Amino acid sequence: MTALCMVAFRMAFAQANSSQGGGDSRNGDTLLPSASFEVASIHPDPPSPDGRVSMQVGFTPDGTFTAHGVPLKTLISMAFGVDELQVSGGPDWLTADRYSIVAKADAATQEQLPKLAGPEERIVGQRMVQALLADRFKLTAHHESKQLPILALVVAKSGPKLQASTPGDTYVNGLKDRDGKGHPGMMRMGDGKITAQGISMDGLTKQLIRQLHLIVQDKTGLAGVYDFTLTWTPDHDHDSEGPGPNSSNGGPGIASARDSGGPSIFTALQEQLGLKLESQKGMVEALVIDHIERPSEN
Repeated sequence: MTALCMVAFRMAFAQANSSQGGGDSRNGDTLLPSASFEVASIHPDPPSPDGRVSMQVGFTPDGTFTAHGVPLKTLISMAFGVDELQVSGGPDWLTADRYSIVAKADAATQEQLPKLAGPEERIVGQRMVQALLADRFKLTAHHESKQLPILALVVAKSGPKLQASTPGDTYVNGLKDRDGKGHPGMMRMGDGKITAQGISMDGLTKQLIRQLHLIVQDKTGLAGVYDFTLTWTPDHDHDSEGPGPNSSNGGPGIASARDSGGPSIFTALQEQLGLKLESQKGMVEALVIDHIERPSEN
């Protein structure tokens, strides 16, 4: 099957973690606590005749959430700010079935959402989608920790090569939010490139998880936020293999990418950011599905 994946989710769900039912005060309970969708239309998407997969997810400026061709497991991972690798339990149709969703925010939410800064808006968006999943799919879930193999993001022997963000920086020549202004906490991802402004190491690890499809944890000890650009040569057949336990040079991903004429993501991290990925074991937070049902009728 050829996968055609077009993900343009306005709220960039993976940037922020939220707990079940809306999270705690650190994760958005105090931000527009009454924010909700007024109406939502949910329909199963039939398989594409040519076997291609097209996925689009997004929020419009007025708070309308749209998703097309999305497996429910993908939507859950976005709404709770975890990778799909961290979602466990539930029936097989979580990944097999695909849905189209159009959910419109109520008038009060539409009025208030544009007044929020980008990171706050993302958190509220996550919470709204969590509530939608609970209402229409009867989702209940809990968090638990498990010891699993991970890739640890650590500082390389050469030391970090990161530029600390300047407090109050408006990023005149940087990434711009919907209001036309630059803010910290913004990141742009492309094929073989990450551009970040005001991003923590935890934020970087979340993007590495999405790129490598492996669990990555921040073990750098770097507590600040940074501006950086990371570029590498994508190797879709090997990048996800990561550094092997007996590898001295970072594993098969590095060798394969070098053969193709450019650095792997593992080499790029070390050469460009002064960071390194090491195979370890660690406690991983998992979102465990306790109960879920196919959606109620519209």
